[in-house]
Amino acid sequence: MFSSIRNFLQRHKRKFIVTGAVFGSLYLLMSYAQKRLREWQEKEAKKFFDMTRKKQHFESTERTCNQTILSLSKIVSESILGILNTEEIVQKLQDKPDDKLTLWEQMKIMIFTRICVLVYALSILNVTLRVQLNIIGGYLYRDSMHEDEPLIDGELQAKYLSLCHHFVGPGVEDLVRQIEKAVKRVVEPVSLKKKITLQEVEQIFWSIQTILCT
Repeated sequence: MFSSIRNFLQRHKRKFIVTGAVFGSLYLLMSYAQKRLREWQEKEAKKFFDMTRKKQHFESTERTCNQTILSLSKIVSESILGILNTEEIVQKLQDKPDDKLTLWEQMKIMIFTRICVLVYALSILNVTLRVQLNIIGGYLYRDSMHEDEPLIDGELQAKYLSLCHHFVGPGVEDLVRQIEKAVKRVVEPVSLKKKITLQEVEQIFWSIQTILCT
């Protein structure tokens, strides 16, 4: 019996070797494929978590931007309306003063100045804050991903954001003065008695912008 088995194995030795090699190769191939699959899954999972973390960080930064802009916009607007206070002129006009024409001229300049300053100031505030907070947010995200020396600390953040706080205070006053000069150059020659069209109003604002940009 054993002799028959031995003879059978010898006769089919080559087949067994080939079959073993095939199954061995398949096993190695499957092991390699499973290893690569695990590596791919781990890589994709890490990529997903990184993207999720970045998205959450970006959304958090955007919420901070929006809240800060909303808060500071109110402060800036109130500051502008306080500097360019038309209510005082209105009160004087109600008393029918002798210098009524002069007051109306002041009102004309102030109204155009107020509109221009509000547009410029809120635009500057929006862009500046978004740039600053996103840069700071980017550094903070980078620091959270690495354990080495942080690129930005609390003191540097405060110095960076102090530029915006300066604009909210003295910066707005400087902006009012600069825009008021440009408005006077364009608007003073326009007679109070003249009826101006919408196109002419648009041209006035374009002229003011041209002066400010040169």
